[in-house]
Amino acid sequence: MGGAVGVAVLGSFATACGSGADQPASAPASGAPTSPMRGTSPSPGATTTTSGVDAELISRRYGGLKPFAPAPAPPAVKPVRLSVSGPKVFSHVPMTDKVVFVTIDDGIEKDPMFIQMVKDFQIPITISLADVLIRDDYAYFEKLYQTGYISIQNHTVTHPLDMPRLSASRQLDEISGQQQKLHKEYGTTPYIFRPPGGSYDATTIHSVSEAGLKGLMLWKEAMQISDMEYQTSAHRLNPGDIILCHFRGPAQLHGETMVQMMTRLYKHIQAQGFTVADVTMYV
Repeated sequence: MGGAVGVAVLGSFATACGSGADQPASAPASGAPTSPMRGTSPSPGATTTTSGVDAELISRRYGGLKPFAPAPAPPAVKPVRLSVSGPKVFSHVPMTDKVVFVTIDDGIEKDPMFIQMVKDFQIPITISLADVLIRDDYAYFEKLYQTGYISIQNHTVTHPLDMPRLSASRQLDEISGQQQKLHKEYGTTPYIFRPPGGSYDATTIHSVSEAGLKGLMLWKEAMQISDMEYQTSAHRLNPGDIILCHFRGPAQLHGETMVQMMTRLYKHIQAQGFTVADVTMYV
């Protein structure tokens, strides 16, 4: 999807990635797998083992990368407790293991080679989809979902970059409408909402609850074309960080591909000694 609709919906790449990962734009209220992920249940494919990964193939296809180390088993009790009655805003999971979480938003780019990359690395990824950016090719995201390494979450119907400017009814329509569309297309019922641009307010949180979701997921780092945008001057990952990426291609990445961007992200993660786990096992 591109042209005027893509520009109007997404705004600039920098704006969508760089707005408040920890702080809202407006103050919030206080307080080879056998089957794909479905809803909040773990998938047989989204395990903590990478025993089936071909190290030689990974190195050859992806610039010398290695398979990710197996993530530790998730805790018996999730460290971030979510609730429909009081949706929690989170950007980080409290933990000491050198684990981070990869999340990808919107759906504007649909690179078939990225599906192969997901199959090659066999690491869990959470994608938050906006209907206006996926409706031209729902099948692409079904193929991603069917790899078994993907969980699907809610990113609104039309991708408004400033949710607080919308009325309460419009905010609810954006969230509940996307719940219905994602259930219709993929048979899944998301429980996490990713606000476009990280913009939300107390009304957004109330709308998330009304739509039956349990939490708002923000981020600690945002992947750009070749580097990451960090929130602190230390420029390093910390255990439990949530990393934001976007479905992007040559039009947004100055000629680079989605696979090239994700390869660089994985290099950043591996260079700092981290592995990747499934955020839905922790929240």
